Amino acid sequence: MLPWGHAAFGYLLYSLYSRHAVGRPPVGLSVFALGFGTQFPDLIDKPLSWTVSILPYGRSLSHSLFTLILLVGVLWVLFQYPDQRALTTAFGIGYLSHVIGDGIGPAITGDYVGLGYLLWPLTPVPTGDSRSFIEFFLTLELTPQVFAGLILAVISILVWVYDGMPGIKDLLFESEPAQDPPVSDDL
Repeated sequence: MLPWGHAAFGYLLYSLYSRHAVGRPPVGLSVFALGFGTQFPDLIDKPLSWTVSILPYGRSLSHSLFTLILLVGVLWVLFQYPDQRALTTAFGIGYLSHVIGDGIGPAITGDYVGLGYLLWPLTPVPTGDSRSFIEFFLTLELTPQVFAGLILAVISILVWVYDGMPGIKDLLFESEPAQDPPVSDDL
Protein backbone atom coordinates (compact mmCIF):
# COMPACT_ATOMS: atom_id res chain seq x y z
CA MET A 1 0.00 0.00 0.00
CA LEU A 2 1.21 3.51 -0.74
CA PRO A 3 1.13 6.43 1.74
CA TRP A 4 -2.28 7.74 0.67
CA GLY A 5 -3.75 4.24 0.83
CA HIS A 6 -2.38 3.73 4.34
CA ALA A 7 -3.76 7.09 5.47
CA ALA A 8 -7.15 6.32 3.92
CA PHE A 9 -7.41 2.80 5.33
CA GLY A 10 -6.36 4.03 8.78
CA TYR A 11 -8.84 6.90 8.76
CA LEU A 12 -11.73 4.67 7.75
CA LEU A 13 -10.91 2.19 10.52
CA TYR A 14 -10.48 4.97 13.08
CA SER A 15 -13.73 6.63 12.06
CA LEU A 16 -15.53 3.31 12.57
CA TYR A 17 -13.78 2.80 15.91
CA SER A 18 -14.62 6.32 17.08
CA ARG A 19 -18.28 5.99 16.17
CA HIS A 20 -18.50 2.61 17.89
CA ALA A 21 -16.39 3.33 21.00
CA VAL A 22 -17.32 6.95 21.73
CA GLY A 23 -20.47 7.47 19.69
CA ARG A 24 -19.26 10.19 17.35
CA PRO A 25 -16.78 10.89 14.56
CA PRO A 26 -13.10 11.52 15.34
CA VAL A 27 -12.04 14.95 16.64
CA GLY A 28 -8.96 16.96 17.45
CA LEU A 29 -5.36 15.98 17.66
CA SER A 30 -6.21 12.30 17.57
CA VAL A 31 -6.55 12.56 13.79
CA PHE A 32 -2.94 13.75 13.57
CA ALA A 33 -1.73 10.93 15.85
CA LEU A 34 -3.66 8.52 13.64
CA GLY A 35 -2.07 9.96 10.50
CA PHE A 36 1.41 9.64 11.97
CA GLY A 37 0.66 6.05 12.97
CA THR A 38 -0.48 5.17 9.44
CA GLN A 39 2.91 6.24 8.07
CA PHE A 40 5.19 5.28 10.97
CA PRO A 41 6.35 1.81 9.82
CA ASP A 42 7.48 3.12 6.42
CA LEU A 43 9.17 6.14 7.98
CA ILE A 44 11.43 3.72 9.86
CA ASP A 45 11.85 0.69 7.60
CA LYS A 46 12.11 2.25 4.14
CA PRO A 47 15.04 4.60 4.89
CA LEU A 48 16.84 1.93 6.93
CA SER A 49 16.44 -0.55 4.07
CA TRP A 50 16.51 1.53 0.90
CA THR A 51 18.87 4.33 1.88
CA VAL A 52 21.40 2.93 4.36
CA SER A 53 20.86 -0.87 4.00
CA ILE A 54 20.71 -1.56 7.74
CA LEU A 55 17.51 -3.58 7.50
CA PRO A 56 17.04 -6.51 5.11
CA TYR A 57 13.75 -5.29 3.65
CA GLY A 58 11.45 -2.26 3.57
CA ARG A 59 8.97 -4.22 5.68
CA SER A 60 10.81 -5.67 8.63
CA LEU A 61 11.59 -4.02 11.98
CA SER A 62 8.72 -1.56 12.42
CA HIS A 63 6.30 -3.66 10.37
CA SER A 64 6.71 -6.54 12.81
CA LEU A 65 3.86 -7.22 15.23
CA PHE A 66 6.49 -7.51 17.96
CA THR A 67 7.58 -3.90 17.45
CA LEU A 68 3.99 -2.69 17.18
CA ILE A 69 2.99 -4.35 20.45
CA LEU A 70 6.13 -3.20 22.24
CA LEU A 71 5.92 0.43 21.09
CA VAL A 72 2.18 0.88 21.67
CA GLY A 73 2.51 -0.92 25.01
CA VAL A 74 5.30 1.42 26.12
CA LEU A 75 3.28 4.46 25.04
CA TRP A 76 0.24 3.13 26.93
CA VAL A 77 2.30 2.75 30.12
CA LEU A 78 4.05 6.12 29.76
CA PHE A 79 0.96 8.16 28.96
CA GLN A 80 -1.60 7.90 31.75
CA TYR A 81 -3.87 10.91 31.20
CA PRO A 82 -7.10 10.36 29.24
CA ASP A 83 -6.18 12.77 26.43
CA GLN A 84 -2.78 11.08 26.10
CA ARG A 85 -4.43 7.68 26.01
CA ALA A 86 -6.75 8.91 23.23
CA LEU A 87 -3.69 9.94 21.19
CA THR A 88 -1.99 6.61 21.91
CA THR A 89 -5.11 4.74 20.81
CA ALA A 90 -5.30 6.75 17.58
CA PHE A 91 -1.60 6.19 16.87
CA GLY A 92 -1.98 2.46 17.62
CA ILE A 93 -4.97 2.09 15.31
CA GLY A 94 -3.07 3.90 12.55
CA TYR A 95 0.02 1.76 13.09
CA LEU A 96 -1.98 -1.48 13.11
CA SER A 97 -3.91 -0.44 10.00
CA HIS A 98 -0.59 0.06 8.19
CA VAL A 99 0.65 -3.41 9.13
CA ILE A 100 -2.67 -4.98 8.10
CA GLY A 101 -2.83 -2.94 4.89
CA ASP A 102 0.60 -4.14 3.78
CA GLY A 103 -0.54 -7.72 4.25
CA ILE A 104 -3.64 -7.53 2.07
CA GLY A 105 -1.79 -7.86 -1.26
CA PRO A 106 0.41 -10.81 -0.25
CA ALA A 107 -2.56 -12.55 1.41
CA ILE A 108 -4.71 -12.21 -1.72
CA THR A 109 -1.96 -13.46 -4.04
CA GLY A 110 -0.86 -16.26 -1.71
CA ASP A 111 2.62 -14.75 -1.28
CA TYR A 112 3.09 -15.98 2.27
CA VAL A 113 6.81 -15.12 2.27
CA GLY A 114 5.64 -11.54 1.72
CA LEU A 115 3.85 -11.81 5.08
CA GLY A 116 7.09 -12.71 6.86
CA TYR A 117 7.38 -9.16 8.16
CA LEU A 118 4.53 -9.81 10.59
CA LEU A 119 6.74 -11.97 12.82
CA TRP A 120 10.14 -10.62 11.81
CA PRO A 121 12.86 -11.49 12.94
CA LEU A 122 11.44 -14.96 13.64
CA THR A 123 10.28 -15.34 10.04
CA PRO A 124 12.25 -14.44 6.91
CA VAL A 125 11.53 -11.47 4.68
CA PRO A 126 12.53 -10.90 1.06
CA THR A 127 15.90 -9.18 0.54
CA GLY A 128 17.53 -7.00 -2.08
CA ASP A 129 14.83 -4.31 -2.27
CA SER A 130 17.22 -1.34 -2.26
CA ARG A 131 16.30 1.82 -4.16
CA SER A 132 15.75 5.52 -3.65
CA PHE A 133 12.44 7.10 -2.79
CA ILE A 134 12.62 9.22 -5.95
CA GLU A 135 13.25 6.14 -8.11
CA PHE A 136 10.35 4.34 -6.43
CA PHE A 137 7.84 7.11 -7.13
CA LEU A 138 9.16 7.85 -10.64
CA THR A 139 8.71 4.20 -11.66
CA LEU A 140 5.31 3.81 -10.03
CA GLU A 141 2.70 2.38 -12.40
CA LEU A 142 -1.07 2.43 -12.17
CA THR A 143 -1.55 -1.20 -11.17
CA PRO A 144 -4.84 -2.53 -9.81
CA GLN A 145 -3.38 -2.25 -6.29
CA VAL A 146 -2.36 1.41 -6.81
CA PHE A 147 -5.77 2.16 -8.34
CA ALA A 148 -7.52 0.52 -5.36
CA GLY A 149 -5.46 2.72 -3.02
CA LEU A 150 -6.55 5.82 -4.93
CA ILE A 151 -10.21 4.77 -4.75
CA LEU A 152 -9.80 4.11 -1.03
CA ALA A 153 -8.29 7.59 -0.63
CA VAL A 154 -11.26 9.21 -2.38
CA ILE A 155 -13.72 7.28 -0.19
CA SER A 156 -11.75 8.25 2.91
CA ILE A 157 -11.76 11.94 1.95
CA LEU A 158 -15.54 11.79 1.51
CA VAL A 159 -15.93 10.15 4.93
CA TRP A 160 -13.54 12.71 6.47
CA VAL A 161 -15.63 15.57 5.03
CA TYR A 162 -18.81 13.86 6.26
CA ASP A 163 -17.18 13.53 9.70
CA GLY A 164 -16.71 17.30 9.75
CA MET A 165 -13.06 17.46 8.62
CA PRO A 166 -11.67 16.58 12.06
CA GLY A 167 -8.19 17.81 12.83
CA ILE A 168 -8.11 20.61 10.27
CA LYS A 169 -11.46 22.01 11.37
CA ASP A 170 -10.39 21.85 15.00
CA LEU A 171 -7.17 23.74 14.31
CA LEU A 172 -8.73 26.41 12.12
CA PHE A 173 -12.02 27.13 13.84
CA GLU A 174 -11.63 26.40 17.55
CA SER A 175 -9.40 28.09 20.09
CA GLU A 176 -8.47 24.76 21.65
CA PRO A 177 -8.48 21.58 19.56
CA ALA A 178 -11.04 19.13 20.87
CA GLN A 179 -9.80 15.81 22.23
CA ASP A 180 -11.39 12.43 22.10
CA PRO A 181 -13.02 11.45 25.38
CA PRO A 182 -11.08 9.20 27.74
CA VAL A 183 -10.45 5.68 26.55
CA SER A 184 -11.06 2.95 29.08
CA ASP A 185 -8.17 0.77 30.20
CA ASP A 186 -10.10 -2.28 29.02
CA LEU A 187 -8.90 -1.89 25.41
